[in-house]
Amino acid sequence: MTVRLAPVSEQVAPKEPHIKGHIDTDKLSSREALAVELSLRMSSDPHMVDDDFFAKLKDEYSEEEIVELVFGAAVYNFGNKFNITMRVDTGADSPYPTGLQYKRLGE
Repeated sequence: MTVRLAPVSEQVAPKEPHIKGHIDTDKLSSREALAVELSLRMSSDPHMVDDDFFAKLKDEYSEEEIVELVFGAAVYNFGNKFNITMRVDTGADSPYPTGLQYKRLGE
């Protein structure tokens, strides 16, 4: 998360408290809340993106936007799985912090 969010951290920071642990639909637009929920469903179990949820997406997003959201979430999910499995760290010359910590099972 540190590396992925750094380029947009100032833009994302005001929204972070409203998506961690619980999606606060009072503080997010319906589009934002749905995008976060889509990402969570995809990362947990993509079968959770069922017909009912997909209908909600269609109420807020065009087909092209849905494709972009799913593609973006899929790429980030791939990166997460790869980086966590490989315990990828940043290099000494990276603008990001080194010594990245990865949670262990059950943490």
